[in-house]
Parts: sequence; C-alpha cells; structure tokens
Amino acid sequence: MKHIKLLFVGLSLIFSISLDAQQLPYSSPMQELHHLWNPAFTAPGTDMIASAFYRKQWFGFNNAPNTAFATIQYPFVDMNMSAGASIISDKTGPVSKIGLQLNYAYKLKEILSRDDQLSVGITSYLFQYSFNPADEKFNDQGDIILSGTQQSGFNPSVGAGFAYFSKTEEFDRDNIFYFGLATLQSFSPDLKFDSGSANREQHIVANLGVKWMGYSHYIEPSFQMNYVNPEIIDYILGAKYEMEETFWAGVAYSSVNDYSFYGGVIMNDVGDRYTSLRIGALASINGSLGTGPSFEFYIAYRSDKD
Repeated sequence: MKHIKLLFVGLSLIFSISLDAQQLPYSSPMQELHHLWNPAFTAPGTDMIASAFYRKQWFGFNNAPNTAFATIQYPFVDMNMSAGASIISDKTGPVSKIGLQLNYAYKLKEILSRDDQLSVGITSYLFQYSFNPADEKFNDQGDIILSGTQQSGFNPSVGAGFAYFSKTEEFDRDNIFYFGLATLQSFSPDLKFDSGSANREQHIVANLGVKWMGYSHYIEPSFQMNYVNPEIIDYILGAKYEMEETFWAGVAYSSVNDYSFYGGVIMNDVGDRYTSLRIGALASINGSLGTGPSFEFYIAYRSDKD
C-alpha cells in the first residue's frame, strides 16, 4: 500500500497531462528559507549567508519525499543588489530532480520611509528530471510507462518576485513589517520524456509577516500561501520567537493539516567578528493523512559585509 500511494504521488507530479499538483519542492515554515521561493528575499540585508537544508517527509514510508538544498547568498552592499545560487535535490518515489537555482535581486531604498526597502528579483531553475519505476510495485503490469526503464529530461524555467521591508536591520527597537509575492515557472517548456510530456504549471507564492521587537527579542507571526492554477495547494500560519544572539523557536499550521514545531541555537563570532552560526530543526506531524512524522534540519553561517 505504501508503494502504491507513493507511486501515485510521483505519477501525478510528472506524467499527468493536465497537471495541477505542486511541481516545486513543498515550502517550509522556517522563515530563513523565503529566498528559495521568492528571489527578492535573497540576502535582503547586509549579511552573506551560506546555508544547507534537508527535509525527510513521512518518516517510516519507503521512498518517501526527500529534499535538500545548499545555498549561498551574497549582498553587494554598495551596488544595492544581491545574488544567490542553490543546488537542489528533490525525490519522491520514482520521481527525482536535481539542479541549480540562480537568484538576483535589486534593492530600491527609502520608498515610503527612511529605512524601508523594496526588492525586485528574478530566478531561474535548471532541473534534470528522472523517472525510474524499477523498484516500485504496481497493479497494472501492462502500463508502458510503469514497465519502462529509467527516463530523464532537462527542464529550465524562469520566475520573478518582489518583497517590501519596512526595514532590514533587526533589534533596532522598531517593528519590522514585510510582504512578498513571487511567480515561479512563469516561462517553462513542457517536460518531455520518451513516453510522454507534462505541462509545467505556474506557481504563485505569497508571504507576509511582522517582527514585533522587544529590547533583545522579537515575536514574528507570519502567513505563507502557495497557489498552483486552478486551486490553492497550501497555506501556512506560523509564529516565531527569537532571542537576540541566543535561540529561536516557533510553531506552524499548514492547510494540509501539518502541525510543526521548530527551533534552533545561535552562536556568534564564529571564526571572526560580526559572524554567526545558526543551527535548527523542525518536526511535523500530519493530522489526517496517516503518514509518519516529517523532519527538517537547517544550518547557516552569516557574515556581515557592511
């Protein structure tokens, strides 16, 4: 039963001709990962950020989804812009993809107030897709797609986004409001295999949040929405608490009925002044699908370039 469920998920992602499922990796409640779904969030402040992320979904299921990122974000402070690159690996059952994401953002400052910023970004995905049914179990032994050998195909795409920040410097007493909107796979050819092709659907990602600042901490309620034509795939409601230079912790609820709990530690002056190392983890459980728990791990090294 586990194999059949995962095979169905994989086939819906790749081989459906009228494809409505989410084709990019499922987003995370972790606020540190906004740049992966909106290029305008690439290094919004003055920190260079090198990070890695790993997600294991449905723990205990064979061939359950696995996603991994390795990312570098760099702010060109004097030029009011930033750039980023991510190596991405994503696998669900017989379907996998690996590739590169490239981000660029230009920053317009003092739009409505002295410290605010409007970022406009573009992104491109360069993915190599693979479909390998060799280790899967299925009922229809005569299906030419399922009984075939491993197939692969290359698929590029382009997207864009914007993000507004009332300010980008944290722990400066003033509250911070931000929101963003991005469209991914806006321009993308069909994914082609020997046994067929699949449309690449446009994804729209929106998010907003507020950081209510205290003397040495803040509370951050947030909202994320992922939309794929013609239906909403998911939204995430979250709340995060961070103590300056110490730790963070948060909770989140997703419309797919995921309940998440996450947190991490912050270590400062690691290797040099004005640097920090952040290490965090997330655990979630689904309240309706009957799947196992999911886990995420995150590590990031930051260095102020101002």
